[in-house]
Amino acid sequence: MTTVAPASTWPLMLGRAAVFPARDGGLSAPFILVGDATMTAVDPGAFARQLDSPGYSFREALRVAGADLILVSLGTSDTLDDGAHRSVLEVLFRAIGECRGSTPFTVCGIGRGALQLRYTLARCECDRIDHRTGEFVSYASPAPTAAEADALTRVGSWPVRPRRLEVAGPGVTMDTFDYENRDFDGLIVGAAADRDPLFTEELGTNIIKETVDL
Repeated sequence: MTTVAPASTWPLMLGRAAVFPARDGGLSAPFILVGDATMTAVDPGAFARQLDSPGYSFREALRVAGADLILVSLGTSDTLDDGAHRSVLEVLFRAIGECRGSTPFTVCGIGRGALQLRYTLARCECDRIDHRTGEFVSYASPAPTAAEADALTRVGSWPVRPRRLEVAGPGVTMDTFDYENRDFDGLIVGAAADRDPLFTEELGTNIIKETVDL
């Protein structure tokens, strides 16, 4: 259970974001993590505690690596292009405005958070808006519904600027990953089969290696 309070919180149109800078003086290398609001709104406190499981803290590992964690807790949304989309845009724009330097962001979405990030980043590119994202990590994204697939198609289906990385599901390994028929540039292994804990030490280490330690 985390005992670390965020340095600041950002109210959003549909939820809120908690900011954990790696260093004093503001943001310099944001790692934006969007929670899974598939069934219910993301509870900010519970989401933060999931990053600090006994024996390993993904939040602390990001801090040591120099990454500024922005933990995004969204409410539920029936579509990809309404309040959740605008809330993710709020986070991206505020991070761009407050960040020192020009380090590209890493964004990681869990469950529906991954699907929402996919849409928002692709729509930014379709609208010629700079999202400043260099790495996009998709963790347990659900398949889009028919309506969501149509919305994605209208914005190009996938963002093309960031490197797209997928957290491996159960039974998927580097040897069995089908690069030719997947929509991702790489695979990250180490997740627990039932997402408990949400970030194992292996998964957290591999994510940081692939996105922060570049």
